[in-house]
Amino acid sequence: MTKTEIQDKIVNHLPLKPYGLLKQAPRVGKGRILCNTIKRNEPKSVLWVTLSTKLRDEDIPKEIKTWIGEDYLSKIKIICYPSLSNLEGEYEMIILDEYQEITSLNTQNLLNGKIKFDYIVGASGSHPKHYEKKLILGSLGLTKTLDEISIDEAVDLKLIAPYTITTVPVDLDNSKRNILAGSSKKPFYQTEKANYEYLTKVINKKDEEGEDSFYLRIKRRNLILNSETKIEMARNLLNNLEGRTIIFSGNTEISEKLSPYTYNYKTDDTNLKKFINKEIDQLSLVNSGGVGFTYENVDNLIIVQTDSNKKGNITQKIARSLLYQKDFHANIYIIYIKGTVDEEWKNKALSEFNANKIIELEKYEFSNKSRN
Repeated sequence: MTKTEIQDKIVNHLPLKPYGLLKQAPRVGKGRILCNTIKRNEPKSVLWVTLSTKLRDEDIPKEIKTWIGEDYLSKIKIICYPSLSNLEGEYEMIILDEYQEITSLNTQNLLNGKIKFDYIVGASGSHPKHYEKKLILGSLGLTKTLDEISIDEAVDLKLIAPYTITTVPVDLDNSKRNILAGSSKKPFYQTEKANYEYLTKVINKKDEEGEDSFYLRIKRRNLILNSETKIEMARNLLNNLEGRTIIFSGNTEISEKLSPYTYNYKTDDTNLKKFINKEIDQLSLVNSGGVGFTYENVDNLIIVQTDSNKKGNITQKIARSLLYQKDFHANIYIIYIKGTVDEEWKNKALSEFNANKIIELEKYEFSNKSRN
């Protein structure tokens, strides 16, 4: 079956007034599925909630025009999730696009009746694992799965590209005392490893005693995020991998250290457009560019910092390299720090992916194909 035929089959099997969730792997084409569901049902009014202004103003209107025609725009109101909490009105159909973005705040008017609706469809390739989000979905009555296509099923159906994920371990540095520790009265410097071990010891003690360890956990996360050994590994990977490469970092500072070709909330979209138009072969991102963007011929995707993937952020980032193309295979690299919570985050982030497609390295051996 072709991609279009699979999408049409999904639409045809949906109830006349679908109320539930479409859990489909990223890149399956939920935009076309949602548009054709609207065309089939002909609701009098539709509220389409999405996660970014680009999707609201550019991508979704373009999809509506492409798949079902410009005339439908007059009865479809498109807003971003933050605007949902200030909205009131009545809609026959509501679409929660990327429904992992729901919060107790932005759904309050759906729950208290200020926004009335007949039926509601949530669509996402990243089903949330947050307990709070599951409670919200239940409160909205979104407990039924209308259709589901896993990443492996999407690969088998040739809806997304085949892939290999290579995990790249690094060690915390234990030679340079460059991490400020101690108090303002008695400051001293520690190595990355010594600082991590100290923070972990104090966190565990506070947890045992029932005390708050939130601030210390943030400090430990920032230590992992800004680890020089991790950043150096990312640099080496960038210099040794051949082809078009996207790299996702944990913050803008690291992103800028790794490449001059950045796109984030502080930049314009010059480099983004150049990468899409294949004028440059490298793009350094943080979160912007991770959902709703299509990139062709991404030979390599590097993720410098994972998380536990409760909102599906890592799945969405990996999916940027999974556009199906003939004779194309995606290569994803995930850098993590061995023996730390970073390794736990990596394991959780990859739990939904096929273990047979994950290569767990003991050490990364460079091929000396540096572009420098």
